[in-house]
Amino acid sequence: MDKIIFPIKKELEIFEKKLEEIILNETNFLTYDLKKFIFSSPKRLRPIFIFLFSKVLKIENEKVYDIALTTELIHSASLIHDDIIDEEKIRRKHPTFFDKYNSKIAVLEGDLLLSFALNQIAKTNMDILKIFAKRIKDTIQAEIIQNENLNKIYDIDYYLKKTKEKTANLFIVGLEALFCLKEINLKIKENILSFIENYSIAFQIKNDIDNFMNNSSDYKNGNYTLPVIYFFMENNTAEFNQRNENFEKYIQKSYKKVEEYKLNAVKSLDVLENSEYKEALIKLTNETLRSQF
Repeated sequence: MDKIIFPIKKELEIFEKKLEEIILNETNFLTYDLKKFIFSSPKRLRPIFIFLFSKVLKIENEKVYDIALTTELIHSASLIHDDIIDEEKIRRKHPTFFDKYNSKIAVLEGDLLLSFALNQIAKTNMDILKIFAKRIKDTIQAEIIQNENLNKIYDIDYYLKKTKEKTANLFIVGLEALFCLKEINLKIKENILSFIENYSIAFQIKNDIDNFMNNSSDYKNGNYTLPVIYFFMENNTAEFNQRNENFEKYIQKSYKKVEEYKLNAVKSLDVLENSEYKEALIKLTNETLRSQF
């Protein structure tokens, strides 16, 4: 992974320093746990995409850091809040705020990160602020709809639509914000957004598969993801067993969907001129969406 992101090594180092300054600026009894949560082997995919595409688009602007920081802070806050909703005990190999403390503390800690994000976005401009406001609203509405429809079995189209609305927004928002910093050709913009939409759907499907194979809380909580949907298309609910040896068939079918969206994502990059940054985008996509089968 380090080799893939080497072209933006300097930008990511600056990003990490700025992020640490934000986290340590307001100290309280949760600061140690918050620092551990933020810096314990995070993927940083959203900032990485923001920096790579800023290079592809030749955008030289300090606001790129504000966009990347805002996006990562909102994403981190959403994870803390998700852990409350899903009653998760472990996140990044450490106890969640929900499990270690309680839901009240976890809500406050997520809200604190959101306040940090607001401070960062205030350094940009009104157009970027509006983009973030809309994407955050759409993400929350998708989460509400998902919880409204728990324990219901829907078709693949509904699952993909929900995945797009719930996951893609926090990938898309940073790139839409970049477009506010420079005039970009319409076709280039459309293809970049096509890339990130296809990537984010593939990423979420893969994440759902990994969670399913690790016996996550999704099924227990009534959130039926793609492997389960494929199973219910051919079997009844009484036959369901997460340890069923025949379940590999449905996991493989789910991975084929990951591959489909991954290929669409990479294809969208064809319009970009060749560069080390485009190459990094392709390698990053293949690496992070690699199938286990």
